[in-house]
Amino acid sequence: MKNYLRLEIISKDRLGMVLDILKKLYENNISIHSLEVFPNKVYIKVENLQELAKKISIIKKLLKIDGVIKVQEVELLSYEKNERKLLAIIDAVQDGILAINHDEQVELFNNYCEKIFHTKKECIVGKNVKQLLGYDEPIINLLKTGKDYDNIEIFTKNTKGNFHYITSGRSVKDDNGQTLAAVASLKDINEAIEMTNVIISKEDLAFKDIIGNSASMINIRKICMAVANGNSTILLRGESGTGKELFAKAIHKLSSRSNKNFLAINCAALPDNLIESELFGYEKGSFTGAIEKGKDGLFKAAHNGTLFLDEIGELSLSLQAKLLRVLQEGTIRKIGSSIEQKIDVRIIAATNRNLEDMISKNTFREDLYYRLNVIPIYIPCLKDRIEDIPMLVNFFIKNLNKQMGKNIKGAEMAFIEKLVNSNWPGNIRELKNVVERAMNLCHGSLLKEENLIMDFEKNSNHKIPSDDYEFNFNFKLKDVVEDAEKKALISAIKKYKSCRKAAKALGVSHTTIINKLNKYKIDFH
Repeated sequence: MKNYLRLEIISKDRLGMVLDILKKLYENNISIHSLEVFPNKVYIKVENLQELAKKISIIKKLLKIDGVIKVQEVELLSYEKNERKLLAIIDAVQDGILAINHDEQVELFNNYCEKIFHTKKECIVGKNVKQLLGYDEPIINLLKTGKDYDNIEIFTKNTKGNFHYITSGRSVKDDNGQTLAAVASLKDINEAIEMTNVIISKEDLAFKDIIGNSASMINIRKICMAVANGNSTILLRGESGTGKELFAKAIHKLSSRSNKNFLAINCAALPDNLIESELFGYEKGSFTGAIEKGKDGLFKAAHNGTLFLDEIGELSLSLQAKLLRVLQEGTIRKIGSSIEQKIDVRIIAATNRNLEDMISKNTFREDLYYRLNVIPIYIPCLKDRIEDIPMLVNFFIKNLNKQMGKNIKGAEMAFIEKLVNSNWPGNIRELKNVVERAMNLCHGSLLKEENLIMDFEKNSNHKIPSDDYEFNFNFKLKDVVEDAEKKALISAIKKYKSCRKAAKALGVSHTTIINKLNKYKIDFH
């Protein structure tokens, strides 16, 4: 780093003062780095004079200029002080600040940008911004168009990783309105969401993962908000995959118990003896394999909070009886203990079973049913709220982009129409799987109908013949394979107009495509 000599020259305000100072510096072969002029004051920044005698000599010569009153060293020029204050402020703000010049070179890259992009400013300042952001970024377009932008969500990646942030940009223009540079502010998406969560309503936060504005969904939200602060037991009814646990969590978040535990157990996931020990806990030595010091159960852990019992219809009759006792008495007894413990737990249960039918078949207790069914909430299946599918698709795309390192912006109308016209026996869970599958197959910025594989049977390239299907043995298997290869090649070449793109689509090398085209005498041109 160069050392500089900075001088403050105090003088009378007269014509030609600055010219006389510059002449004196020129006569002594001293190069000027910076010059600031104010009434009665001139500041100069020159390359440091290594010898003290030279420094004293130039100061004495400047003092001999007519009208010069005082010459003294200063630490910084006025513009340097202001510049350093501004840089300190820029580095202190909790937003990334990125500035580029008209040649797309990075001129400013603050500390927060280092954090977002995992890149030190020394490694990027002076370099082309495309090395950091890629080619299709708003700040680059801003240089060309001069049009400012606000709150654009960006997914990008470079050698350091994948990045997801919100950005706004402003152009820097000359007096003629020509764009000279561009400045952008950036905010990591996760921090932006956290900040939003601080100021959004409790209701919005509780329902942030429950997507849909259909009439049925709006009505369910209203019911959840109405019953959240009570202590009555809630029974969520609906098909598998409709998101019953999300609603249970939302009710808990809206309740006065929101600062206490929300715990969940799937009643179909474990055998009876394990479910009982998980729910009620056990004393030491209660059974073979028990933890030596015993264990508290979920009822105890959820004290003053909420316990979600998923797939309640799968509980055995003996466990139903024990659960009924908890709901009636408000007490639990650990396995191997005779001591009753008082608990205060709100129960939210869920099932996709027809409990009324089970009661008639004596596989579900009627008295437990009435204890659970105080507030029944019916969650609609996806086929009954198809108007929510576009919102759900966009929600899944945004969430999956970060996980998968993709930059998919949305879906084409044909893609959405195909989804809307499907039955969705697996509901939201199935829809998410279909979107994720399509994103794996998508190489562009929009999901297309061709990326859809709804299930194995519906995939035209993988249909399984029925049992009575008879193959025509007039052809050898080798001929059938070659015919299929030829058709696939012709189709790919027609569509992609490029051997390399066709190779990528078919999952083979460029050389393989060329060899196959020659083999089958397919004229690419």
